Order: sequence, then C-alpha cells, then structure tokens
Amino acid sequence: MRHVNHLFPYERAMNPFRSSLVCVLVAAAVGCHGDAVTNSPVPSLAAINFVHAASDAVVADFRVVDIVSNAGLFGAPFRGMNQFSVGIEAGTRHIKVFYDTTDVVLAKTVLLDTTYTFTADQHYTFMLYGFAATPPLKALIVQDATPPAVPAGKFAIRIVNGAPSFAGAVPTLADTTVRPDAFVSRVTALPGGTPDLANVAYLGTSQYAMVDTGLYRVALTPAGTTGPVIVQATIPAGTVGTPTLNPIAGSQVSGSVLTAVVVARSVVASKAPQGGRPAAKAVEAVTRSTDTVTVQSGSVSILTNRSPAKPDSTVATTGTGAATGVVRCSRRHPASECSSSGWSGSDAGSGFASTDMLSCRSMCTSYSANHSTARWPTRSNR
Repeated sequence: MRHVNHLFPYERAMNPFRSSLVCVLVAAAVGCHGDAVTNSPVPSLAAINFVHAASDAVVADFRVVDIVSNAGLFGAPFRGMNQFSVGIEAGTRHIKVFYDTTDVVLAKTVLLDTTYTFTADQHYTFMLYGFAATPPLKALIVQDATPPAVPAGKFAIRIVNGAPSFAGAVPTLADTTVRPDAFVSRVTALPGGTPDLANVAYLGTSQYAMVDTGLYRVALTPAGTTGPVIVQATIPAGTVGTPTLNPIAGSQVSGSVLTAVVVARSVVASKAPQGGRPAAKAVEAVTRSTDTVTVQSGSVSILTNRSPAKPDSTVATTGTGAATGVVRCSRRHPASECSSSGWSGSDAGSGFASTDMLSCRSMCTSYSANHSTARWPTRSNR
C-alpha cells in the first residue's frame, strides 16, 4: 500500500499544473483577441509623376529611401513615366534613382541622390534629365499649379519641354535648340493660325489650353511658325466613366487634364532605347485601298535552307532590296493618304514595316518617337 500511495502526491502535484496551463492558454487567447475594427492612421499624401528624360541613360528605378513608401517608378527606360499620379508621403523625402538591373553589384549604382520637401495635397512632377555621359544627372522637381476648372465639354492640356535639342528632326532645323509652339488640331488638320501653347522653353511648363472634346493630335513647330512639324502625337481619347467604372482621362472625356512631356531623341549608341530613320528609299509602288496606303520601295526573296550547315540564299531583289526594320506611322493626313513623315523611325506602333514596305492604316495613332517624344500623364475630374 505504501508503494501504491506514492503515486498520489505526484498526481496531486500535477493537477495544479494542468489547471494553470489551461488558464495560461485561455489568457493568451483572450489577450490576442482585438477589436472587430482597427483604425489605422491615414498618412498625409502629396501626388507625384516621375519622368525619365535622360536621353542616354540606362533603365532606372526611382525610389523613396528614407521611409517605406509605395511612391516610385521602377524599370523605367528613357521616356518612361507614371501614366497616372502616385501618392507620396508629405514631408522631407530622400529619393534616389538607381540602375535597374539584375546584377547585384551594378544595381547599387546611384544615378541621382536628392531630397525634397513635399506638401500634403499638392501635385509634383519629378523629371530626371541631363546626360549620363557628362554627369551628374539632375532632377527637375516642380510643384504644379492647381489644375484648372475645366468647363463642360472641354479638356485641358499643357506641355512640359524636356528636350534640350531637336537634333535629328526632319527636315533638319537650322536651330535645333529652338523653342517650340504647340498646335492642338483635329487629327485630319494641319497646324495653322495661332498656336494653342507658345514658345515653351527647355525645362519649361506651358499654361493649360482649353479645347473642345474630340479626337486631336498635338504638333510642335519652331516658335512663330506653322512648320515644319518637329514632332507630333495623337492625344489619347480616354474612356468616359460609368456608374460602376471610373473615367480614364483623354481628349474625348470632358473635364480631363492632360500633360504632354516632350523629350529629345535617344543618344545614338547609348544605353537608352535606340531607334532611327531608315535610309532614303526610291518608291517602287503605291497601293491604296479604303483604309490603307502601302508604299513599297523594294523587296527581297530569301531561300532558307533547312540544313543548319548551309547558308540561306537570296533568290531575287527589287528596288533597294534592303530591310528597314519596324517603324511607326506618323498620321498627318486623312485615311486615304500617308504623309512623308510616315517614314519617321521609332520603336513600335500601329503602323508596321517589313523589309522595305510601310503600311499606314487609317486608325494609326502612333507617333514619330525618335526625334522627340510626347507622353501623357493624365488626371480626370469626374
């Protein structure tokens, strides 16, 4: 019996421990239970658009480094930008621009290091500019004026001139540093009369022009003239809002406020995206249909050998027999025509070229990006 009774003290000693363990678990469960709704503080925000306008620089990341922030622009090549404004925490922010690359060593390369104090509820444009070949790169940080009250049936547009030179424009300009005038015209009209935005200096921002809603393009010309056109671009039409979908700002959406950022062509042989104009071509054939004009200056027929050991052979050529790559169509005239500016070189777009053939469709809405480029950060007033 004595041997049996030895179990009871241990058993009695364990019971309080079991009870206390249960109490601890219950207390922990109660302690972890929070309110049904947790209100997190809302930070004071400004709005910002980042723009990569350094025409010889690498792909870049724009980052806020002093705090955790969603503000930034990542993987941006030359001409890259935020299409819509992003929120940035108000106060003094430390911003760095890095080389965007998978190389862990090169990714530490800082292209720009700056600080700026942002005011809540204000809008800013942050533009990287200059030349990587002659550092340092610089930042143009502008506190934008409050967008204008846009009357019903109209949209507002302005120009930011980030092009230090219009070298490469065709026809060649006598003064490549000329200030541009901007004409906002119907897509079928040529520049004429008084410019909508005049004499915009390098790194300058124009006033807003109020324009009736519709389909438009913007064309830049040397100040005080209506030609030659330095660069032109179709203005995005936008999308009208519905009871369930927000509007997307554009020339057909009443109340839209648009900014066109103009930059120079990329520096040849630099790290910036490259493009170019094809060599002059002798036109061989022009074919027109209802909505397409095809200009052919040559063709080449290639016999491709299935055996990797044998080279391909040229069977026949006509005209120049040379490839021009892919070019964009710069629409300048009605659907039945394609202007000479349609040969303007660029990177992609609605028009296409195969070997020496250019096809320009009536709905071509791209632009000649390799002389200068217009991009469209947008805002819409509902």
